Amino acid sequence: MPQNIIVPLFLGLTLGSFFNVCIIRIPQGKSIMWPPSSCTSCGKRIAFWYNIPVISYLILRGKCRICSQKISPIYPLIEILTALVLVLVWQVTPFYPNEPWYVNIVPFFRLLSIVLLIPVSVIDLQHYIIPDRFTLPFLGVSFALSFIPGGLSPAQSLLGMVAGGGSLLFMGVLGTYVFKKGDAMGGGDIKLMAYLGALWGASVALTGIVFAAFFGAAVGIALMAAKKLNQENKIPFGPFLAAGLVIAAFFGETLLDSYLNFLGSLPGL
Repeated sequence: MPQNIIVPLFLGLTLGSFFNVCIIRIPQGKSIMWPPSSCTSCGKRIAFWYNIPVISYLILRGKCRICSQKISPIYPLIEILTALVLVLVWQVTPFYPNEPWYVNIVPFFRLLSIVLLIPVSVIDLQHYIIPDRFTLPFLGVSFALSFIPGGLSPAQSLLGMVAGGGSLLFMGVLGTYVFKKGDAMGGGDIKLMAYLGALWGASVALTGIVFAAFFGAAVGIALMAAKKLNQENKIPFGPFLAAGLVIAAFFGETLLDSYLNFLGSLPGL
């Protein structure tokens, strides 16, 4: 196994195990540090040798060693997904080992922001919320990072914050006025994109929102066509924002160039 894959792979599996704790406890308002992991069925503590990512699930055959209740396969899936995402993002994140240490702070937090979208998306799918723990602290950190040379300037970070959060706020107010019901855009979505805009910049944030709106509309239309969605149901927007941000961050410029080249090749344009 290549050396540049081993570290992010094992780090991703460990981080995925921690994300499982966050996904369960944060929506319940519980501490993610204490008490140690326990079975969600019988409440008994899980020994650390039975808490090894993926491997323990396979050894225990997906059941609690004490009460024999089934353990959800979502846990190892999140661990594997986190590891895969971290390996992939690690490969395309520009770290500079020969440069001063502070040069790598922004790339590190951008990498972290991508991986954190996994628990954010799962919690939003399960509970229709994006907890402030995933947004507000990182919003402040992202703006503070703009004072470090080599990244966004404070003005660019502030513009990204306004572009990301402000555009969703505007869409929410407009949607509430048009559809005359509740909040058309959740506050968690607005804070999430304000944070990501402050870290990645206005262009990535706005492009990500465009992709998210496209994906969300496509899924909504498909669900309505299958008669699995009506006016009383709602679709969490967080997972679409996550997908849109990733595409915008890593493929946005390429896709935009391809689109412009396509338009330029059309007759009469």
